[in-house]
Amino acid sequence: MSTPAAAHAKAFGLLILMLSPCAMAQVVPIADVEALYSALDNPAYDGATLVLAPNTYHLSRKDAYDVDRKNLGRIELRRDMTLRGVVGDQSAVIINAYALPQDSYPQTTKDLVATGPNAAIRMGLGRNSLEWLTVQDAWKGQANIDTGLQKLDPGSTTIRLDHVSSTGSARGLNALNFGPETSGQHIDMEILNSEFYDNDIGQAQGVRIGNFQGAVGSSITIRISGSHFWNQGVGCLVVNNNAVSSKVTMESLGNRYDHNTAGMIVMGAFSSNSTRANGNTIALEIRGDSYVENTGSVGDRGGLIVMGTELASNAVAGGENNTVNVKMRDTLTLDNINADLIATGARFLMGQSATPTRNNKVTVEVKSFGTRRPVEQVNDVLPIGTKYGNTAKLVRN
Repeated sequence: MSTPAAAHAKAFGLLILMLSPCAMAQVVPIADVEALYSALDNPAYDGATLVLAPNTYHLSRKDAYDVDRKNLGRIELRRDMTLRGVVGDQSAVIINAYALPQDSYPQTTKDLVATGPNAAIRMGLGRNSLEWLTVQDAWKGQANIDTGLQKLDPGSTTIRLDHVSSTGSARGLNALNFGPETSGQHIDMEILNSEFYDNDIGQAQGVRIGNFQGAVGSSITIRISGSHFWNQGVGCLVVNNNAVSSKVTMESLGNRYDHNTAGMIVMGAFSSNSTRANGNTIALEIRGDSYVENTGSVGDRGGLIVMGTELASNAVAGGENNTVNVKMRDTLTLDNINADLIATGARFLMGQSATPTRNNKVTVEVKSFGTRRPVEQVNDVLPIGTKYGNTAKLVRN
């Protein structure tokens, strides 16, 4: 027999369920690309989960009436929106951006506000997710997927990729705080059981992570697990590029980086033109990864490449007081071209004439590499010469 207390508890439980984000989220079935565009344009679907039927969704700049679509045919997720394909088969739903022209990817708005790199799918308003689908062939854009919308959501954004494949672009994913407008902003991101491969156009990177082009005090926390990066220039690039006092905190857990030119490149700071990249940090924990047979022929070559800073311009000094700390455990690194593990405090231009970069620190702690010791290169500075306080240190536990 139900008691008043039991009835009250049941009612309270139902109320909590009704108020929970999962209970309140709309689930919207999507059958074709026109239904997808319509849902993306509808403010009533903020917070909704769009569930895409098995299909190839061909993106286009114009609709059937030759009228420009909103966002010039790009997919821009609404606030707190999730895009989900067929659970159990990420190849059943394909978002194909091959037909989007180059002008579908502007790097400024019509009001000349800089947006930074652009992509076929853009995320970053509140909590956005992509699940169980493939994104491909944004060959005239800067990436298949990016986080460019976080500029419209000051503060922080939470982004999740789960069982996503990304292929056929210059980059599979851009996870960036880009430009001064993102100063002080934070991205919290998780990538699970995903694939980034054959992104071999132009820059050719599977995933690019970092704070870019004038961002000050910005930060990214990212966890990547169970994912695979192959057949690109760089499987994964982590860098503070012309940023100041910014930070990346990253975990790479049980991922595979193979058959790229470089498996992963981690760079505390990159300075170019007249921009200084000073006071940045990267903290990376690696557990159970493999960096194997990265043997490409163009660009930096090797398994895992870690650098405190690089100065790529004689216009002005830059790249001072940056710190990179890497902790590696149970990691397989072998049969990579050049070296399996490369650690460099600072790298300068040949014939450097600008004031050299100073006081950049790289520490790589290694535990349990396995029975076969990797080929290693460790240098405080390159080209080898005066150190200017730059150091690279390999510590074995």
